[in-house]
Amino acid sequence: MFKAERTTKAGRTRPTTMTVATVIAGSVIFILLAIPLIVQVITAFRGPFLPFGVSSSRWTVENFVTLWGLREDFWAVLGSTALFVGGSTVLSLAMAFGLAWVTVRTDAPFRRVISVLVIVPFIVPPIVKAQAYLLMLSPESGVLNQLLAALPFTDLVIDPYAFSTMIVIQSLTNVTFPYLMIVPILTNMDGALEESARVSGASWPQTLRRVTLPMLWPGLLGVGVLTFILGLGSLEVPLLFGQESGQSIFALKLWTLISAGAGQLPQYGLAAAWGCVFLVITTFAFMLYLRATRDAERRASVSGKGFRPTTMKLGAWRIPVLIAIFIFTLLTAILPLFALFWSAITPYPIAFSLEALVEQTHFTAFAEVLGDPEFWASLGRTLIIAGGSATIASVAATVLAYGIARSRSTIRTRSMDLFASSSVAIPTVIAGFAMFLTFMVINPVIPLAGTIAALTIAYSYRVSIAYRAGYSATLQIRKELEEAAVISGASRLEGFRKIVAPLLMPTVFAVWIQMFILGTNEFTLPAFLATPESRPLSVYMYAMINPRSAQLYAPDQGAAMALIFTLLVFAIGYGLQWALSRRAIGRANRRPRFAMEPASLAALPDPEAADTVTIALKRRRASSRT
Repeated sequence: MFKAERTTKAGRTRPTTMTVATVIAGSVIFILLAIPLIVQVITAFRGPFLPFGVSSSRWTVENFVTLWGLREDFWAVLGSTALFVGGSTVLSLAMAFGLAWVTVRTDAPFRRVISVLVIVPFIVPPIVKAQAYLLMLSPESGVLNQLLAALPFTDLVIDPYAFSTMIVIQSLTNVTFPYLMIVPILTNMDGALEESARVSGASWPQTLRRVTLPMLWPGLLGVGVLTFILGLGSLEVPLLFGQESGQSIFALKLWTLISAGAGQLPQYGLAAAWGCVFLVITTFAFMLYLRATRDAERRASVSGKGFRPTTMKLGAWRIPVLIAIFIFTLLTAILPLFALFWSAITPYPIAFSLEALVEQTHFTAFAEVLGDPEFWASLGRTLIIAGGSATIASVAATVLAYGIARSRSTIRTRSMDLFASSSVAIPTVIAGFAMFLTFMVINPVIPLAGTIAALTIAYSYRVSIAYRAGYSATLQIRKELEEAAVISGASRLEGFRKIVAPLLMPTVFAVWIQMFILGTNEFTLPAFLATPESRPLSVYMYAMINPRSAQLYAPDQGAAMALIFTLLVFAIGYGLQWALSRRAIGRANRRPRFAMEPASLAALPDPEAADTVTIALKRRRASSRT
């Protein structure tokens, strides 16, 4: 165990440099997570406009009294949100579990292709997916309604603004997230237990109910809670589809309260009260998840002997399963992208036909988008904000994760660990509104409101993603490497920087790529924070497809911009993944099996440190061989 303090000549103790770095990282995370939420709570109890800087502000519970006075609206919002988010979560989990089961536990053909097709919608920005579904379901020109009208013996037309349609659309946009989390759970489950149940005479439904689901329950519950929180904070589908039937959905309600119309003041205090209520709900949901999964190891099925993830033969179900997957791919990838492309090459919404394809299509919208200076400016802002926020979150989270992982388990360290993991319990819409209030409050002193810096700080609130990855990766590194460096005279910070950090870099870079892609796709946070001078590409694209944007409204250019945006995100994401994989292969070919860079050994302050660490590593290899 490393000592956290050094003794001075006067007998006093002072913190080490690594301790100072850990404190700084923890302070950054505290600023990112705690201060905006504290400002929101203060705004809820101090109003009626902003909590500070306004002469009429005073401590009061008036906002909660007003909220209770509107209890009919309160219960309507609570019920609509529960139905919308809960229904979409259940559908998303059902589809994700089915797809994961097919790709991991069955002998279905084209399983690799299916897994790629399921991941493709993750690359498409959420606002682009919402726009594509809106075009696809247009009553007059939507390609899906055209296909349904062409079917015999039916005149079904899907209403895109119906509440049930919104639930289905939201579930389709969120399938990839639970799928990516369920796949490793199924991969690590021993199929021998299910085989034993079937040999004992249990039917397939009985095996699923009595063996499979009880074993998967902790993991599925966690995925369900996180999917629920993700759906609760999503603004894209309610904003585009819910103007008529979805006014009572929480995300849209919060947006409406602060987006006051002409002659009205934004109701920040009431919106803060709404946010506090739903933050309590998500906190209880997150604590329920922690309580339900605290004994997850009791259901572990992976052992060192006899583990074999078996596959189930589909038999006669192979064709129906492939048809179901084709329909899913058609609804989540093929038709939405086709609807975007058709909207981009037509001057106004028209139904698809060969005659329209020949006579009324044009490609000028793509040229206009590429020639638009605001497109390139907003794209540049998007890359700066996404890259900066990913860097802040990754660096702060990695340093703090190392400090906590290498410290004694105390109430303080456990509390810090839980706090650093808590951003997953904060819906995006609440985080965006809390950041908006924070920058409004501090703007007279620190003018950050509406700037690129404010957006970069707000995007960094997803720091828990990087923290959990860094914490897990740190636990996989043996302490003997750092102990050998300390014995040789290196400080704890030098041991971290020259030995541990190079070993953590693959994980950190992979997390950075994930957070960068999330940042480029983000719409909810800038919807609360961006101005015309700082808006990223997602907000500018929404202005192109929003009829209320007046002179900016150009649906064909908006569709063309959406396609270009999707291709750019796809190219950047997979380009970074390719660079990471090539770097990993190159490092694996150059370095020895103990995964230590020679440069890290040579850079130690003591000339004998390299030999000391080398001896420790050789002993480790010898013991592992034994």
